[in-house]
Order: sequence, then C-alpha cells, then structure tokens
Amino acid sequence: AAPQPTPAPSMAAPAPVPAPAAAEVIVPGLSHGGLAVDFRCAKPDAWNKQDSELTARFTNNTAQPIHGLHLQVAVPKHATMEMRPPTSTTVPPSAMAAGREVTQTIKVTNTLVGTKRLQLRLKVGFTSMGTKVEHMATCSGFPEGY
Repeated sequence: AAPQPTPAPSMAAPAPVPAPAAAEVIVPGLSHGGLAVDFRCAKPDAWNKQDSELTARFTNNTAQPIHGLHLQVAVPKHATMEMRPPTSTTVPPSAMAAGREVTQTIKVTNTLVGTKRLQLRLKVGFTSMGTKVEHMATCSGFPEGY
C-alpha cells in the first residue's frame, strides 16, 4: 500500500500545497532561425496567486553565436508585467554554452488568474550568421494558475 499515497500529493500540488516542490513548469515560447525560447514559470509568493515569475531561456541551435538579442513581450489588458534586461545579448551555440545560459526575467501579474490564462505576444530580434532576423509569435501554453 506504500505506492498509493505517492500520486495523491502530486494531484494536490496546484492547491495551497507549496508548488516549488512540484516539477518545474516549462512553457515553449518560440523557435525560429536557430533560436529557441522557453519560459520557466514560478510563483514567487505562495500567498499571491496573481503574481508569476517567468524566466525566458534562450537556446542557440546553430554553430555560430547569435548577436544583438532583443526580446519584446506584450501581455493582455488583464495583466501587467515588468521585464528585466537579458543576462547577455549574445547567445553562444548550445554545444559550447557549458553553463552560460542566457536568461531574461519577466514578472507578470494576471488580475484574472483562474478566469483567464496568461498569454504572451513575443517579438524577438537577433543576428544569426550575418543575417538580421525578426520573428513574432504567440505563447499561450501556460497552465491554469498563471
């Protein structure tokens, strides 16, 4: 009967049980021109369900560094956000990154959490192998509670 209690706590994770112990929530953002962006999602304050901290992680799938990284994010009217600058505007190739992950933190407040899920409009610009790239995407894969 020991294996039975294990599934129950994971089912209760979205409840007031502290979520940081649960598996990381990672939402794919976009993938274009050798650059991939995903969002690591966290709830910084257990008592405040409206606030989320999203950490954009940039991955370079080309053989050359990506330069001039610039991410713009827009949220719906029912949300507000505060963006920090990226840790670098140059993204090394993944094969050579060796722990030098490029990230950017975005704090989001969803005033309609539980009613409307978070959705982001993304616009990214960068230079890859001498070519200037601009790409827009919608990121709507956030789970309930974000």
